Amino acid sequence: MWEDILKRNTKIDEIFIKKYEDNEPNYFEKNCLSLITEIAEFLNETKCFKYWSIKNPDKDKLKEEYADALIMTLSMFNYLNINLELVEHSKTSNILEIFNELFKDASNIMNKDTLSVKKVFSNLIYISTLLNITEEEIKDACYKKQEIVEKRLSDDNY
Repeated sequence: MWEDILKRNTKIDEIFIKKYEDNEPNYFEKNCLSLITEIAEFLNETKCFKYWSIKNPDKDKLKEEYADALIMTLSMFNYLNINLELVEHSKTSNILEIFNELFKDASNIMNKDTLSVKKVFSNLIYISTLLNITEEEIKDACYKKQEIVEKRLSDDNY
């Protein structure tokens, strides 16, 4: 499944690189910050740190933000030309600790640390199981997001 999502993402990434990389001197760095932002938006939707809130997460919005973080991570695999593989994920089931690891590893990607890309990917996969997001839901959310991005890329104003 991950290879299929990555393959589709590769086509999207090629369009982004062709359309934007030459005119953007900080292309990679901005994408690294985008990944951190997407992880933060996913964290926000989990509500796991919001001790003051009694609302449960909106599962659809949670899956959408999860897909954004995962797709941005897959873009790092493409940009750094590394093989898609899972490495050992976090040993804790504490979601807050895992998010802290995600932020640390995502920050290390700025140094083109390929192991950090794999760790982010592996921990995102792991955290989805803790949040009861199924592989089928992940696949659907990623395909839906990729479709939206493909439509946006065909627009000259994107």
